Amino acid sequence: MCWWFRFRGTVIGNIWWQVLGVMIYSGVVVGLHEFAEWTWLEFPMSLIAIIGVVVGLLLGFRTNNAYDRYWEGRKLWSTMTAQVRTLTRSIWIGVKGSDSRDLVEKKSAINLAVAFVTATKHYLREEYDYESDDLVYLIGHLPRLFTPSSNMPLDEQVDYSAENIPEEVSKSKIPIENGKDSHGLKTAFIQRQKSNRINKMIAYDHPVPTNIPIELSHYLLSYIAYVQDNKMAESFIIGAMSSSLSSMVDCLTSFERILRTPIPLAYSVHLNHSVWLYMLSLPYQLVGTLHWWTILIVGLGSFCLLGILSIGWEIENPFGYDSNDLPLDDFCRVIRREVAVITSHPPPDPKTWLHSKKNRPFGSRCDINAIDLAEKPLSEVCEMFQTYSAEDHFHIKINEK
Repeated sequence: MCWWFRFRGTVIGNIWWQVLGVMIYSGVVVGLHEFAEWTWLEFPMSLIAIIGVVVGLLLGFRTNNAYDRYWEGRKLWSTMTAQVRTLTRSIWIGVKGSDSRDLVEKKSAINLAVAFVTATKHYLREEYDYESDDLVYLIGHLPRLFTPSSNMPLDEQVDYSAENIPEEVSKSKIPIENGKDSHGLKTAFIQRQKSNRINKMIAYDHPVPTNIPIELSHYLLSYIAYVQDNKMAESFIIGAMSSSLSSMVDCLTSFERILRTPIPLAYSVHLNHSVWLYMLSLPYQLVGTLHWWTILIVGLGSFCLLGILSIGWEIENPFGYDSNDLPLDDFCRVIRREVAVITSHPPPDPKTWLHSKKNRPFGSRCDINAIDLAEKPLSEVCEMFQTYSAEDHFHIKINEK
């Protein structure tokens, strides 16, 4: 089916009843004008231009602002992905490892990098469960710190002490150790996660926010310090790992800024009032010239205006489960697969691929492999480099023409 006929992924399901209500309202206005002859219902057409300009400016600003947040979220996720790749590469190849213990340590640290991305996804969706299916196998061995979240004001966050355990947890069969749930308050959170998929909930609806990504950054930094103390990597590798981790935390902080900085309430309310004022006044301006066609025209106009308004609301927070939100689940799966492929092979030894019979430094135009080439005198090798480099330059210029 062509894209202009599709229903899934659109905002039609959110606005159809509003459009229908406006059309019914227009039908009442047209009926009173036509049958009751209430000619005083006709307003001058100039009102369309006056109110329409204001509504257009407000909607344009609203849509641009919402899309900027959407696009910034995508750019930040790309940056975080790149830093996870750099961190993984630095650990797996740059950190020295000579026995099984070293490999296990490196794999465990890389798992925390993957867990950081997965935990960030849940954190942005305001899901604070340590026991998520795609997270628990990566961090199940770590202590739970219940770090305060930046997704809601601190004075509204519940302190999980022994005397302040919520009723839904205290009545469950989950063991409590030192005032904290040793299994991550699984029962208490499952219901919230399911409801969050249905309702567009904000951070204020959750009593137990926990910043798991920040906790994971502490463990990753402790590993970097461990590598440095034991001289298991060169200084530039240590610097690259530290820089990648800092950039990942910067991305997390920027995600929090997007999540905690919605469009100001006064602006959103005024925009809604202006759009509805324009739509409800539109029938009075068209009924004198269009008569019964007014219902259709007003319906089409309402569909366009309400659609733009609804799109702005939907993409303002691009981290949820809406059809137009960023596919964070797919992004996380890609990272997990990349890391799994990288760690499934030992760190490459340059000698195994530099000095190989299949390695032909001059490409298909010379059959000499790297091993035979390395055995030739230096002067002959330099002359071959000059010859083939000149030919490469010639072929490049011919192709450009």
